[in-house]
Amino acid sequence: MMAVDKGARCLVLNGATLGATGSGVLALFSGGHPLSSAALEGLSATAGMASLCRVLLEQAGWEDGPGRIVAVTGPGSFTGLRATLALAQGLALGYSASLCGVTLGQAYRAREGWSEAYCITRARRDRLFMERPDGTVWAGPSGAIALPARAFVVGNGVSMLDLPQHETLIRADCTSPDPRDIYRAACHADDRPSLQPLYIDAPEARLPSQGLRPSPV
Repeated sequence: MMAVDKGARCLVLNGATLGATGSGVLALFSGGHPLSSAALEGLSATAGMASLCRVLLEQAGWEDGPGRIVAVTGPGSFTGLRATLALAQGLALGYSASLCGVTLGQAYRAREGWSEAYCITRARRDRLFMERPDGTVWAGPSGAIALPARAFVVGNGVSMLDLPQHETLIRADCTSPDPRDIYRAACHADDRPSLQPLYIDAPEARLPSQGLRPSPV
């Protein structure tokens, strides 16, 4: 098999929606073609992302790593995003690879015929994140989301759109972007030295169940 220049090697990471109901993927592309991939399931998968990346790279024979790393920047879970972007930045530093971030919406809309897709992502409790075709975002209860009639919707939150006004929506049977969608979106994006997560909601902060410990004397 012909060797592929390191600059043509790409690692794709998507852990943005990892959680109780979310999934993700790691994938390798060589010369623009998919080479291998590994599925991520559940929030616990964030702990094994680094070791799974190492396995994929070893199996591909990429001892000196990829030349480019593409990571999904959200919207999604705080834990999934933090783990994904921290890993992407660490690998880019270690392998001297370029970095690129794409949103879930950009990835979906990179698919042929999906340029007007509304990306609907599950948030905590009965909330949804929406990324519109123009890149603007919204977060709120599923019953408060405002969508045009016959809007094309895609994402793991689409199943929560179950009110009468949602009956005219055109629904894609797809809850997570294919690695090829993410790769295609990255081909139209600028490399960035640092990845900025697309956080819509502020992080949730709670007091410990036993209360705060007293200040040291």
